[in-house]
Amino acid sequence: MRYDCSIPVMKVQDPAICKGFGALGKLLPNLAQSYEELRDFFENAILDVFPGLLEKEDPKLELLDCEYFRLSAEKNYLAFARRIFEGNGGHCYWVTDEFSKADMQRYLYQLKLMDRMDEMIYSRQFDLKEGHSLYRIDDVEILEFAIRNFLRELIGGALFFETRPLAIIYGYDLSLPVLTETMEDQAHYREIARSSGLFFR
Repeated sequence: MRYDCSIPVMKVQDPAICKGFGALGKLLPNLAQSYEELRDFFENAILDVFPGLLEKEDPKLELLDCEYFRLSAEKNYLAFARRIFEGNGGHCYWVTDEFSKADMQRYLYQLKLMDRMDEMIYSRQFDLKEGHSLYRIDDVEILEFAIRNFLRELIGGALFFETRPLAIIYGYDLSLPVLTETMEDQAHYREIARSSGLFFR
């Protein structure tokens, strides 16, 4: 619980730190762009609200157009994110190019679609982090901000959890690609997803 009313801020990181992260973490600066190629070298799955890929005629597809359903599903993703954040020492890394003053129109559009708290968090990062793309997150509010805005397709990139390597990559339609280094780690995170009301498919 926060009592000082300060808005959490991410810490800018030198991309060189990724060299010490292990096989998956070394690729962090390019994870979001290289996911398709990396699937052949790491254990991969899709973190999803549905247990399997939906066929075109599946009526559940209509739920993805329902804002109430999409927003209500966020609590499951946030519960998953909080648990893995705690299990990884209360920190993770985020690579994104979203905090730039180069595109003011996009920035204003994103602000318009965010919750008030997310708007305040986003504005704080925007003010301080122009020109950088790798950050360390030590605050669960920032982690939740990232997950919410991945799900709302407003901010992209990839999150990396170092202690038990896991990458969560920006996706769409409540589907977030994930990568782990081992099958054991994937099974571990699959169980956390299941207990949070989500699936690895």
